Amino acid sequence: MNMTRRQFLLAGAGAAAAAGTNLHSAQLPSLAAPAAPIVDFHVHLFGVGDGGTGCYLNNSGNQRLTYLFFKRLMRLTENGRMDEDYIQRLVALLRASSVDKAVLLAQDSRYDAQGRPDRENTSFYVPNGYLFQIVGRFPDLFIPCVSINPKRRDALEELDRCAELGARVLKIHPPIQDVDPAAARFRPFYRRCAERSVIAMFHTGTENAAETVGNELCDPARLVTPLEEGATVIASHSGMSNFNEPEDFFPHLLPMVRRFPNLYCDTAVLAETVRWRTIPRMIQEPEIMARTIHASDIPFPANPIVFWNRLPYGELFRLATEENLFERDYRLKLALGVPAAVFERGAKLLTETP
Repeated sequence: MNMTRRQFLLAGAGAAAAAGTNLHSAQLPSLAAPAAPIVDFHVHLFGVGDGGTGCYLNNSGNQRLTYLFFKRLMRLTENGRMDEDYIQRLVALLRASSVDKAVLLAQDSRYDAQGRPDRENTSFYVPNGYLFQIVGRFPDLFIPCVSINPKRRDALEELDRCAELGARVLKIHPPIQDVDPAAARFRPFYRRCAERSVIAMFHTGTENAAETVGNELCDPARLVTPLEEGATVIASHSGMSNFNEPEDFFPHLLPMVRRFPNLYCDTAVLAETVRWRTIPRMIQEPEIMARTIHASDIPFPANPIVFWNRLPYGELFRLATEENLFERDYRLKLALGVPAAVFERGAKLLTETP
């Protein structure tokens, strides 16, 4: 089989890396493969609104390099059916991977002080209705993660509606949605999450893919309020930042894990190019790994090349030329030493949460 241009370039990068010293390849642990089912707990539903999906991407969002990269990576064109093409691409990748199911994320908008949608300051929007439509089409592959901004007027009603429709997870993105997780006004919402057995997932760590109100809301220490109300909480991205950013919220995570048995974290986007230091940091903290769940953040891709000094060269080449995003993310994290229990924990959490 002829190599694609992408495979050739990646292989060249791997060969160039081989000129350096592979410090850790001989020290990699021998890990057992995780038992099925493997659930990827963080996969984005996305759309621009064609085909009546109700999705939205603002004018600045569709000019961002991340959006242009995303289209090329997922082999998409703005052809009037891009939203459906994205779904078909996700389905094909997931079916061809070792991952059994994916938690699929909607994205609520910002809301103003009166709890009304603030479309002007919303980067992108993926409605819960569209999420349930897709999950209904592919119930064997996707688990719905609704998105409910607790600032909206009907937040409690929307939570009840989504729970009745089968939602077990919801996502809040504090810096994009302009939500302070620590605000006391949201306690009734978090309490309802606990009563409804809906897992509350929060973005933690810095955000660079969309317009934000600042990274101060990304500190996992701000999750005390929902945890005190009894909600099962996931600190997505484990409070991590890019290697070149001054914020470092990860040290705040360990005291929180020790204090709250209902707090978990995940590995979403932590094998990406600019976060190459994150997984090695997490593996050094056994208490953190004991609460960590496998998550990819697809369509944001893992990049094996940045771990060139931690992998045997044969494995590095295999991972660098793996075009299935689900498989590459899963295999790379396993090769880096992420324990099998991390890949098994998502399915168990969905089963065991009362």
